[in-house]
Amino acid sequence: MHWIELEGRHVPVRIGGHPGLDFCNTWAGWDDRTNPRGEWLRTYDDFAVWTLHAELVSTSDVRRLRRSAARDPGRATRVLSEARTLRTAAHTVALDPSNRGAMAVVTRYVRRSASAVRVTPGRRPAWGFGADSGLDLPLLATAWAVGDLVTREDLGRVSACPGHECGWLFLDPRGRRKWCSMASCGNRAKVASFARRHG
Repeated sequence: MHWIELEGRHVPVRIGGHPGLDFCNTWAGWDDRTNPRGEWLRTYDDFAVWTLHAELVSTSDVRRLRRSAARDPGRATRVLSEARTLRTAAHTVALDPSNRGAMAVVTRYVRRSASAVRVTPGRRPAWGFGADSGLDLPLLATAWAVGDLVTREDLGRVSACPGHECGWLFLDPRGRRKWCSMASCGNRAKVASFARRHG
C-alpha cells in the first residue's frame, strides 16, 4: 500500500529515508507530470497533514492551520502553489545537485525559512517555527527539511524508483535498492515480467 490515513486525509507512506525526499514523493510519476492521479497535495489540508506525517509540525498546529485555511482559502492556495514549486526544485536537486536553477529556487525558500526558524526549548531542544508563521508554517518547515537534504554528504546516494507511475526517491547508501517498495512497485514489475514471458 502506498498510503495511510491521517487526520482524515490520505498521505503517501514514507519510504525516502529523509523528510525532504518524502516531500518529493508527494508526487508520483515524475516522468508524466500530466497524470492527475500523481498528485498527493491536492489541497492545503493535504499539505498541512503531510507535514504532520513527516513529523515537521505538531497535531495541534495542523488542526489550527486547517481552520485558518478555511477562513483564508486564497492565501492557503498560494502557499500550496509555492509548496509545489519547492517540491519540483527539490526533486531536481536531489537527482542533480549541480542544477543551478533548481538550487536557486531551493535556496530562496531555505532563506525564507531561516528567517523564521528558532530553537524550541524542552528536554531536547529542536528547530521549529512558531504559530506566528501563519499559513506559511508547513512551507517553512518543509523548506527547512529540504535545506537539510540538499546539504547532506550522501545526497549523491539518492535513487528513483523505476516503477510505472512512481519515480519516488529514496536514499540508497549501498547502491543495491531498486524499488521504492518490493511489496508494491517491485512486485508489480515481477508480475508484469512474468506475464510478458508467458503471455
